[in-house]
Amino acid sequence: MFFIAFFGIQDKDKYIGSTNNVTCPECGELAGCEIHKQNRYFHVFFIPVYRWNVRYIAKTSCCGCAYELDRTVGREFEKNPDTEIKKENLRRPESCLPFKFCANCRVDVPAEFKYCPYCGIKL
Repeated sequence: MFFIAFFGIQDKDKYIGSTNNVTCPECGELAGCEIHKQNRYFHVFFIPVYRWNVRYIAKTSCCGCAYELDRTVGREFEKNPDTEIKKENLRRPESCLPFKFCANCRVDVPAEFKYCPYCGIKL
């Protein structure tokens, strides 16, 4: 959090809900997902004034992988929790700090690692 006098910038992670019957792109199993909305905002006296970098994250219950949900589907899910989430709407996030993704063994690795501790491939 960045704070000077009475304004600042802060990150927010809000749990939106969960859904079932989503096919996991990683393992192919039918599983449930927890949907979170993440954004960064500028606040004055702790009242949000401007939001940016809004994205929706879906975490599967089968293997615990996190995927970025398509923004339009995320907005629709926020309004109506019965919205169907398809495999095509989920994609692996490019940057999921504080982790990197090893494409060889398909695991999340802490960002400070240059090589995967599981398979030894350069990240």
